[in-house]
Amino acid sequence: MSDTIHCDETQQAVATQPPSSLTVLSLLSILTGVVVGTVCGTFRLLLEHAAGLRTALALDALHPFSAGLIMIAIGSITAFIAAWMVKRLAPLASGSGIPHVEAVLAGLATPASIGLIPVKFIGGLLAIGGGLALGREGPSVQMGATAANTIGRLLRLGPADCRSLLAAGAGAGL
Repeated sequence: MSDTIHCDETQQAVATQPPSSLTVLSLLSILTGVVVGTVCGTFRLLLEHAAGLRTALALDALHPFSAGLIMIAIGSITAFIAAWMVKRLAPLASGSGIPHVEAVLAGLATPASIGLIPVKFIGGLLAIGGGLALGREGPSVQMGATAANTIGRLLRLGPADCRSLLAAGAGAGL
């Protein structure tokens, strides 16, 4: 039920904006899609390369036991580095990122700064590429939302427009 109320509030906010504002927001949504598509597309391609590299390392091992040790070592080292990056550089990058984006859209949390994107990108590459069983969708959604919100803030859009752009960026990331 709260989703319906939020949707109605969004529709009322959009209906009260002048047409020129909606046109600008629509054009910025296209720009956001291009930026987010570039970031998340690159993220996906690099994850595929990391998986191929990890598989090649295991296949090049002389013995199955050593292949297992190599995989454990790679996963442990990359997970440690990713966790360290999140803890030290961008605590909001922890977890999948989707709950944080939902909280921002509900007005319960503040949007992440642009510093989250490199931490989520590199940390995600290390963790997922290192073999942890994680999905790429959560990081993509959070990076997309953060990129979109950053675009909105750089262009000094109002809070409602930044929130709309953030939702568009999250969708583009997905």
